Amino acid sequence: MRTTLSDARDALALTRATRATLVTLAALVSQPLPGSLAAQERPAIVQAVDLLLPTPPTTVRIAGKTHVVYELHVTNFQSVDIALSRVQVLRADGSGGSIADYRDAGLSKKIGRPGLRRGQENPHVVGPGMRAIAYLWIELAQGADAPRSIRNRVEMNIMRPTGPVHAVVEGTASVVSREAPVALHPPLRGGPWTAIYDPLLVGGHRTVPYTIDGRARIPGRFAIDWIRLPSSGTIEKEAAPRPVDWNGYGAEVLAVADALVVAAMDDIPENPEGPAPTDKPMPLENASGNFVTLDLGRGRFAFYEHLKRGSVAVKSGDRVKVGQVIGRLGNSGSSSIGPHLHFHVADANSILGAEGLPFVFTRFEQQGSFSSIQALFAGEKWVANPEPHAKERRLERPGANAVVVFR
Repeated sequence: MRTTLSDARDALALTRATRATLVTLAALVSQPLPGSLAAQERPAIVQAVDLLLPTPPTTVRIAGKTHVVYELHVTNFQSVDIALSRVQVLRADGSGGSIADYRDAGLSKKIGRPGLRRGQENPHVVGPGMRAIAYLWIELAQGADAPRSIRNRVEMNIMRPTGPVHAVVEGTASVVSREAPVALHPPLRGGPWTAIYDPLLVGGHRTVPYTIDGRARIPGRFAIDWIRLPSSGTIEKEAAPRPVDWNGYGAEVLAVADALVVAAMDDIPENPEGPAPTDKPMPLENASGNFVTLDLGRGRFAFYEHLKRGSVAVKSGDRVKVGQVIGRLGNSGSSSIGPHLHFHVADANSILGAEGLPFVFTRFEQQGSFSSIQALFAGEKWVANPEPHAKERRLERPGANAVVVFR
């Protein structure tokens, strides 16, 4: 085919246009476009801690107010220390807001460190491979409804060699148990009795997990130790000799419900006058002393511990009625405060291999309370209820270290 001068000029023009287009496209490609992959920066990933709630949050009514109770396990999988600085408990049910906010020193009081000695300094600092437990016992405002679900928000400083890095971790929503606590009749008669417990006491019922059958549990989460006060209303710490009925020793212990006896042991001798000796460790299987376990039904079991040797009046397989005498208050086993009745409810027929459950009493009179366990055993006088008309309580749990009378 013959090429004319006109054809040659047209081809040259096309070549120039093509080159110009290619140069323009190259320039466009070399500049990042808005929203393109090349323009995006990868978000920072900060490894922090693992948050775990081994048991669902649950509720119990105390002194007219609802309390939300659970433990938050915080595990550090890094190779550097983590310093916890804040824990918020947020409503995750759509109503919004916070039901608790703990910071700094207030937070440290609620943190336990499994395996570490009592009095551990700086419990909020969690070393590499270590775990902290936040023992949460949240009192809601008067008349406030319990949340249907909650979410934990944890702030911390990650102590890297180059300097601390602030991080915030927000856990997934956890449903709050809607199951009502079991309602029980009194385990003792009359009074005044002191309901000894402290949800944050280091080494107390609530803060000691037991690892039985490959799983850590807190059987005494809601446990109460009962002692009867003398007529003076104070504990005579140095009294000698002790009165025959010291702390209510020998008082009749009663069935709190119509129930089936599933365990009864009466083989541990009474401790000599005074608390159990501490010069040598006591085997765990003996720590409860003489005890009785009742099956209350629906996966709930009531435990009575430290009963008087020779007083256990029931055996496994017996059926008992409310108010029936099943034993007497004693001083057997690991009775660190002398004679008393240890009572708790849990979800399995195992003294230590079960999770503690909340319970309330059908009726009692709360006449006052001690300001603390320390005040009780220091011989201080309990403080009377400021509202005499509010003494009678129904379907509630006694307050910490409350002085009550059972009718």
